[in-house]
Amino acid sequence: MALNNAAIQYHRYMARLPEELRSILCRWLTLGIVDDEGGLVKSAYVTLDGSVLVIGDEIVGRLEESGVGLRLGDGLYLQEFFNWTPWVRELCGEVVTEEAEPMGMRLLGFSPFTYAEYGDVMSGYVELIKVYGKYVSGVFNEAIFRLWGLSGVRFDEQVDLVIVTGDELIAHHFLDIRRTEHRGFTTSARYLQYGFDRSILMHPFISDDVNKEVAKAMLNRGDVKPVGYFTINYDESEILGIIIYKWPHINPLPLASRTVAERNILIKEYLRHR
Repeated sequence: MALNNAAIQYHRYMARLPEELRSILCRWLTLGIVDDEGGLVKSAYVTLDGSVLVIGDEIVGRLEESGVGLRLGDGLYLQEFFNWTPWVRELCGEVVTEEAEPMGMRLLGFSPFTYAEYGDVMSGYVELIKVYGKYVSGVFNEAIFRLWGLSGVRFDEQVDLVIVTGDELIAHHFLDIRRTEHRGFTTSARYLQYGFDRSILMHPFISDDVNKEVAKAMLNRGDVKPVGYFTINYDESEILGIIIYKWPHINPLPLASRTVAERNILIKEYLRHR
């Protein structure tokens, strides 16, 4: 990847941090989470393009003193934080996942959104993304529902939703875990095998304890470790909240598997010919 001005700035931010603070941010970036750091973080908010607002007097003060982020009231705003990952990887060593406690990051600036007029909750979610404009890795371009194949690549199961942003195709699997014993891990992992750039597993918000346990299980299972975990709190007509426990990473499989790399190239043809 060629370094752009933003990437250079991300690298400078991380390089000048004291080792303890750098290790905290490295863990968050590597795992795609924010955790409470033994009580240092009181709460966290996130935007749909990966910016994070961290609340907590001590950690906010220490990061601000180090010249990282922008102070907003009681919090510190880290612009496009989860997009720093590729640019700062060389500054981060091995990260332990067993003790991670992912916090539920509420969507910053969210207000209840009526989805009933658009159909189901996932259709409403897409309309919400359109309002925000940006999503995960870039500007929202298109949503494609219920796919069994794309650009010559056939899928063994339905891909519930694909969001096209810039030069990425992001696959989503929505599963109502209130109605099944399954959690959707296998399907979400297969989306990576099909060559999609990222995969996101979506569940209804049940409770912080329940959804946090799902996120912890994903961190400790290799095939879904790169998969994002988003939850939707909704009723019969409105989306009441979006709580994100785990940010999606770029699919690592094309670098490890020729078959997945070929699938990724094929489905990217959709971007060139749509």
